[in-house]
Amino acid sequence: MTTITLQDIKSHGAQAIPDGKVVYLIVNSQTKSVLVPPAEYDMLIAAQEELEDMRAIEERRDEPTVPFSKAFPKRKS
Repeated sequence: MTTITLQDIKSHGAQAIPDGKVVYLIVNSQTKSVLVPPAEYDMLIAAQEELEDMRAIEERRDEPTVPFSKAFPKRKS
């Protein structure tokens, strides 16, 4: 686990934050925040959205279905 403090950031600026690693920011001896690389954050958000979609599908599993042709009838030209 990589940790940094506010003092590290004050002393070294952005150089205190290691590239490509998850970093725990410690303030007053307690974990205050977690810094995550952007690509990893995007992956976590996509995974969360996928799980939410799967939960919604599971919740509606027993609902009756509507045939596609009834939901989207052909239009007359």
